[in-house]
Amino acid sequence: MSERQNLSWTACDTLAAQGKKPSIGLVREWTIATTGAKKGSDGDVQKDINDWYADLLKLKRDKGVAGLPDAVATLTRELWRFAVESANDGLAAERTALAAEKAEAEKLIDLAQEDTLAAIEIANELKGKLTIANATLLGRDEQIKRLEQTLIEQRATLQAKDERIAGLGGELSRKAEEHAAGLAELDGLRKHSLLEIERARAESRQWKAEFTRVETESKAAAHAYREKISTLDSELSGAKGRLGAVEESLAAANKRTEIVEAGLSAAKPENSIVRQRFASAKKPGAGKLIRRR
Repeated sequence: MSERQNLSWTACDTLAAQGKKPSIGLVREWTIATTGAKKGSDGDVQKDINDWYADLLKLKRDKGVAGLPDAVATLTRELWRFAVESANDGLAAERTALAAEKAEAEKLIDLAQEDTLAAIEIANELKGKLTIANATLLGRDEQIKRLEQTLIEQRATLQAKDERIAGLGGELSRKAEEHAAGLAELDGLRKHSLLEIERARAESRQWKAEFTRVETESKAAAHAYREKISTLDSELSGAKGRLGAVEESLAAANKRTEIVEAGLSAAKPENSIVRQRFASAKKPGAGKLIRRR
């Protein structure tokens, strides 16, 4: 017995023990699950199943005839014959089903072959595209090499910039220290400025008080001067009034003098001395008071 037939019979025994009727599908399923591989074709498996049934019937028939009376043995043989016929009918039905499955499989194979031809055409088309893609990839490889070279140069530039940044960081630290020192100095100047401002405010308050005092004194002196000026204006007005009265008196005296001179001229024209006196009395400004301003 071959290894395949032994596996098929073992599968049939296992299926029969589980209450299942051995078939090509169940035997193949058990064989693949047990060994992990497919053993033989469908025809080989079906032949192994038929041989297993024949051996089983022979075994049962031999045991029944040897241990039973003739009538019982006859019934047993009839029973086994009926069982074999039933099994054969089942096998025929399975063969019919397998034939239908085979026809369906052949159709699927034809479709698969058509799909294969289409796949070959697609594969050829894909080969052409792959050739174009390979050429494109070669160009891309060259571009990648150029980009890698550019990247190396940029990395060198970045490294130089990093070194420059490190130097600038040190310079920035020094500037920060100088800034802190400047802030401290500025704070000292601010405090000094605040002290100077307070001192200036104190002096300003002092000068403001002095200005207020001087302003008050100036206002008082101005008021006194205004009162004095008012008094002087009153006195000046009185003096002007008196001066006007004196001028009026002088004018009247001059008129009387002119009348007297006219009378004297008519009475004594020969008296030169008298004429000289009267002539001197006629000089402009003679006998008038001079107004002082």
